[in-house]
Amino acid sequence: MDIQQEIRVLNTAVGLIASYVNNDVCCFPEDRSKLVQSVLPRDDVAKKYFYILLLEVIAGVHKEIIPGKKDGDNLLALLNRIASAPRIDPESTTLGDLIKSVQEFQVWLSHEFEHEIYSSLISNNIKINLTRKDALYLVGNRCKHSLLRSNAILDKLTKIYKKGGADMNVGYQILILEDIDNWLFDDFGGYHFTKICELSSKVCYGIKQYVRPVYDRCLMKEDDARYSYIIPECVSEEESKYEYYELLNRIGSMFLPEIKTSVHLEDGY
Repeated sequence: MDIQQEIRVLNTAVGLIASYVNNDVCCFPEDRSKLVQSVLPRDDVAKKYFYILLLEVIAGVHKEIIPGKKDGDNLLALLNRIASAPRIDPESTTLGDLIKSVQEFQVWLSHEFEHEIYSSLISNNIKINLTRKDALYLVGNRCKHSLLRSNAILDKLTKIYKKGGADMNVGYQILILEDIDNWLFDDFGGYHFTKICELSSKVCYGIKQYVRPVYDRCLMKEDDARYSYIIPECVSEEESKYEYYELLNRIGSMFLPEIKTSVHLEDGY
């Protein structure tokens, strides 16, 4: 991954997380100095928006946009690679928080849980084994797609149900999509809303810790109202220059509340 691809990944990550962890989507206290231990979405529309954007963090990145990616890389995997071989600041000594936050998020997503549900739509008791990443994949895609575009998640959910012992006939399969709304979106998604906000904001602040020294070195104040940034010579493409400016602007103005999930929201699923 070259420096221009690194800029794109960092800028995308900061912009994306700031788009779903904010006061428009989440109910944060007005007192910005207050430690946040529990977060609720503003409403169901905000909650759907949250999980659609979260899907962009955990789903695979397209090679056409990041040619240096490896098969299966998502945004977190790319951030992990940046932390291992930084390009914007190869001599950085401030990568510790980024490494820790990305790995914490990846470990949390990979956790596999067992959950018993009763699907009233097919009158079956089912025992589900699922990773949190796969659960969020189902939630995000269900929020994003209408019934007419849900064949992929329907196939995935049908396989999960059959593996859990459900007796599925063709006439009932499409009904189980509503189960995503119930036990996944409402129960699982509601329970982990705070934790996902915490993990996401930690990644954002990890990026800030890495990029902030670059911001301080590159910032050129012309007067009280005007400023510019020194752009490295190796950042030659026009879109990369724009993304570099955008990244540094975001780092300079970033604010997210400090979130530490309450213990009673840590143990389930």
